[in-house]
Amino acid sequence: MKISARKRFIGLDQPFRVAFGTISGLDVVEVEASDCGVIGRGECCPMSIYNQDADSTLAEIDAIAPLLENGELDRLTLQSAMPGRSARNALDCALWDLEAKRSGRSVWENAGLRAPSKITSDVTIGIMAPEATAKFAATLRGASMIKLKLGGEADLECVAAVRSVLPDIPLFVDVNAGWTLERLNAMAPRLADAGVFMIEQPLPPQDDRLLDEYNRAVRLCADESCHDRTDLDRLVDRYEYVNIKLDKTGGLTEGLALADAARARGFRLMVGCMLGSGLAMAPAYVVASLCEVVDLDVPLIVKDRADAGVHHDGRCLHRFTPELWG
Repeated sequence: MKISARKRFIGLDQPFRVAFGTISGLDVVEVEASDCGVIGRGECCPMSIYNQDADSTLAEIDAIAPLLENGELDRLTLQSAMPGRSARNALDCALWDLEAKRSGRSVWENAGLRAPSKITSDVTIGIMAPEATAKFAATLRGASMIKLKLGGEADLECVAAVRSVLPDIPLFVDVNAGWTLERLNAMAPRLADAGVFMIEQPLPPQDDRLLDEYNRAVRLCADESCHDRTDLDRLVDRYEYVNIKLDKTGGLTEGLALADAARARGFRLMVGCMLGSGLAMAPAYVVASLCEVVDLDVPLIVKDRADAGVHHDGRCLHRFTPELWG
């Protein structure tokens, strides 16, 4: 086996503001695992909020590659040989793809999952002024669900702006750890009145213990607070949902294991992603087949349409082709 990796930049068609900053694009790392002319591919998007970048990720991959190339490691033993970070995600997904191509069995067959032809997915609205929020929301009348980013200067006004044009659409908000407990307790009843069904990651992960004092007006989802199965025990009775992202779990292998373990503990499931091409959306789609809330709308916002890879029609995400991955 031969492992190779490269970084490249994926841009967005418009800058996108969240609580921790404005994103116009990000570096991703693509991995190829080749064996006897068969090539498996994977992709990850290292994020600075997790103290990762493309160069450090490439270094992690280069360090572990010889052990994969000489057969000392495979996909399963890789899980304990590397931390659950972006680097392992790209390698893990490349190995899933390689296994499918070598065996002639799809990822779906190898994972023991059904392959839905399409999955309902949300559309995200970034932090904008209320007037701009209402204008953008008015273009989303065909959407199945809206995620609204909060953590700006006019959070309630932006929620009201969405509801002024989309009064009945399922709506949840994502704070990206931008609030305090006091802010959360003040905002949650108002959000409940607006029909918001879930608040994603209201507090920084290190403040999760403060959620014991939360008024529970709206259900919560753990994003930055949930990386893998080891996080679940401390999330019980604090969050109702967990957001599974393969760059946090370190790949599809742990992502599927996390989904099973979370459901066994009574959590509801959401799947999300960092920025990426269709090569990253495809394995996330596999996890999405198990989830109640699907936040995989990146194909709608990438600047180069060739990066989309997986088709999002504004309401549903459509199943990837085996030529792309798996």
